[in-house]
Amino acid sequence: MFARPVAAVIARALVVLPVAAWVAGCVGTSSTAPSGNSTFALDSTGNPNVGVDGGATAGADTTTGGDQTDPDGGGGGGQDSGGTTGGGDATTGTGGTGGPKVANAKFAGYAAEELRLRIVGPSGRGHALVAGSVVEVAGVIFGGADSVTWSTEAGGSGSAHGAPFFQTDPITLVAGDNVVTVTAKNAIQTVTDSIVITYNPAFSFQDRLRAHPRVVKVGKDTVVNAIAAIGKATGVVKGSVKLLRVDESGNVLTTYGEMTDDGALTTSGDEIKGDGLYTRKIKINDSKAGTARLRASVQVQMDGQTLAAFSDVIVMDVVTDIGGAECTDAVQALAQGKAAAAGGVQAVVAALKANPAVDEVGTGPGESAWVRFKSGLLGVVPMTKAGNRGGAGGPNGGGAASEANLASATLQVQSKRALLLDPYASEFGADEITGFAGTLSKTACPAYTVDTAANTKADFRWFRNFYNYGIVALATHADAVFGTMTAAAKASYDWRHPGAQEVLWTGHSISCGYFGSPATAATCNESKSCGPEAECIINQAGGSGVCVDHLTADLRRGRVVIGADGTYGILPGFIQRHAEETYPRSLIYLGACRTLWNGSMAGELFAAGAAAVAGFNGAVANDFAGKWGQTFLQNIVEGKKLSGVAHVQIEDPINSGTFFQLVGAQNLDAFFSGILNPSWETGNVQGWIKSGDGRVISRLGSTVPVAGKFMGIISTGLGYTTTTGKVEQRFCIPSGKSKFSFWWKYYSEEFKEYCGSSYQDAFTARLDGSVNGKAASITVVNAKVDDLCDGGPQFKGLTPADVSFDKGGVFMTPWVMGSKDISPFAGNGNVLLSFFTTDVGDSIYDTAVLFDKVEFE
Repeated sequence: MFARPVAAVIARALVVLPVAAWVAGCVGTSSTAPSGNSTFALDSTGNPNVGVDGGATAGADTTTGGDQTDPDGGGGGGQDSGGTTGGGDATTGTGGTGGPKVANAKFAGYAAEELRLRIVGPSGRGHALVAGSVVEVAGVIFGGADSVTWSTEAGGSGSAHGAPFFQTDPITLVAGDNVVTVTAKNAIQTVTDSIVITYNPAFSFQDRLRAHPRVVKVGKDTVVNAIAAIGKATGVVKGSVKLLRVDESGNVLTTYGEMTDDGALTTSGDEIKGDGLYTRKIKINDSKAGTARLRASVQVQMDGQTLAAFSDVIVMDVVTDIGGAECTDAVQALAQGKAAAAGGVQAVVAALKANPAVDEVGTGPGESAWVRFKSGLLGVVPMTKAGNRGGAGGPNGGGAASEANLASATLQVQSKRALLLDPYASEFGADEITGFAGTLSKTACPAYTVDTAANTKADFRWFRNFYNYGIVALATHADAVFGTMTAAAKASYDWRHPGAQEVLWTGHSISCGYFGSPATAATCNESKSCGPEAECIINQAGGSGVCVDHLTADLRRGRVVIGADGTYGILPGFIQRHAEETYPRSLIYLGACRTLWNGSMAGELFAAGAAAVAGFNGAVANDFAGKWGQTFLQNIVEGKKLSGVAHVQIEDPINSGTFFQLVGAQNLDAFFSGILNPSWETGNVQGWIKSGDGRVISRLGSTVPVAGKFMGIISTGLGYTTTTGKVEQRFCIPSGKSKFSFWWKYYSEEFKEYCGSSYQDAFTARLDGSVNGKAASITVVNAKVDDLCDGGPQFKGLTPADVSFDKGGVFMTPWVMGSKDISPFAGNGNVLLSFFTTDVGDSIYDTAVLFDKVEFE
């Protein structure tokens, strides 16, 4: 099988391997990666051509893997550190390495203080599934390299071309797992990154393996539902879809048994019968910290042979609870360090080293001090210069010139949702976030749906959900830290880059009272959420679930750090761990110091699917960031400019050498006003806002989409949820369009015995907008049970369905086209398109509606 090498750095002139530094106060950046399942490619200018990667297409890349960073389960070498590493007194590290420069390098990556390499295609998740035997691996380089080469475990090797985004020569795969390692070198450093590529000649999984919850507590039973996307595949041997537990090398440890698509919630855990998603409910109880790795297998008949195919590997965190004393000891030590700050960073280091809870101490390029506690928890004492957004000091060299906007085609942001976070709003005052919020509120086309959070409300629940947004704008403090931590310590964390880690500070307040050792996990339901430290996963019939303790796992795995100023910070590993879906070619603005210092944060954003990241390479003044950040964001939306045109690369006059930089796509269009993902061909609800039971599937029994590979489905509460479904999107209809149409198909347990009764579940499709300044609505479809029964005004025929819901007895209509004249809305501002179900009379008998092929003519 495979043994996945962790990304590593070899510093020839150094004894200690540099690690990404996390400090408060630098602007971070993000860049593009393939959003889904097709080959990543570059355009003629070296820009990432994310336009070629589509949604979740069969046989495309998907997913997670082994023991590296993974949004579905973390990963990353080693187990959680529960005790002292190396023992003895705390050690001290010093500032950054001064990293390689881009000048005169054969592979001129984005300007950075360290050499950084990140694979982003065919998947940025560390594990890809492909249907073809030849693949090209793509990625991004920060800093300058003299060579970029690749090798495989099977003995293949070759070179790459292009920078800052590179692509390898074609790589021939063997059936099964292939570990591909890409290596970048210069005179100072050698860096590597690896990906597992699984080639299944006979079968294509439709999506990556999913599993929830993704956090397991040591010594406690955790019920996990694993889901494999088999889709519409033919030739699958009945009963052959199995769930496996594997080790770091892919060797099978446990075969849990058959995964089924039977809709049996209480036994298999499967939510909808016949939707192509196969589920297995298991129980995990591990005696020590580490990771739990799951994988699906399936047997397929082809040409008279029975062949096996394997999914990606999903990695779940297995962690111990954090005791209240662990948290208190860390907070008190950081407070002692902060109290010594008036004496300079070395006084802070001395104060931290004197604390018996501390294992390692060091400083970052911004002179913030970092600490690794004997418990394995991480902390930072920010040393922010007055008027700046992070640690003092600029980069060792000037910024590179802005790239020309030469791309021949544009890339469109694939979501009209914007997230604006301002954790330090009280300190920064009227900044770029408040200014941009005003711009979005008065802009009708494009029509962004905006979520904002400031000060302590800018907590983890927002940072975990970056993947839902087409624009993410953050004004905060940041820095780069942990660069000189010992190699053994670094290996125990979920870090992809072995150098300094860029840190972004949240507004989430630290409360040691949150931690403890409860006998059971906190519970939740559809009307009772968890706190921002956790996530409610609905996994029981009736809409009940458990609170997944992400904060404990993120702290143990080194994805979150404790700040001396009373809030938590996130490290790059946090981005990949919580990228539940691929980012919708997002534009990311990181308004803070040193967010583009070495590309550790931007690299993870690219790998998660972001298309462009704007930020600062050194310490930045608050006024400078506010002015130019707001100018950039307003140029994008209000000025309707492509990213490279909207951006002005300019130096901070107060902090010499600090530039406002843009990395990634120079041709990103965030002002497109039309409908996005109209027929759900991304394989998910990207571009839409969902509430209740709304999802995307490839089949329901024998029913397949009208067009393409996917279709939407909403219900009055199928599966675990009891909340009626709704999906909606706000957009602008171009002038000249006059007709809206889509296809729908109605399933219900209320047919036929409840025709003429009070049980009247309904389906509605509606457009809401304005005409001549007055609110207006156009109802395209409004169908209740009686309308569809024999003799009803919309009767098209009812036949027994080949699927059953929890009560059985389902009848279905044929596919029906709904259409209306929408010319009054064309060219007249934005509209809200909504598809929703209504549960009338009871909540016992379920109704579901398929819909597909949304078109404007």
